[in-house]
Amino acid sequence: MLAPHETKLIDTLRNLPEDKQAPMAKACTELLILAEHNPRCAGIGIDGFPCGSPSDECERCHLLMAALESFAKA
Repeated sequence: MLAPHETKLIDTLRNLPEDKQAPMAKACTELLILAEHNPRCAGIGIDGFPCGSPSDECERCHLLMAALESFAKA
């Protein structure tokens, strides 16, 4: 059984146009994984990389967060 917020996320993804569903689901998954591994955005670290890894990009994180915030407003 899904929690209400999980149901809302899935329903919102299903209500998107078909060509947007897969990319948005991928973006949501990326953001959730990033949030799981880095619960607080510390910005650029001592090593010069965001979240301690050269593969993480602050701009990508901010774009994904903005997409999820738009879900919350829907």
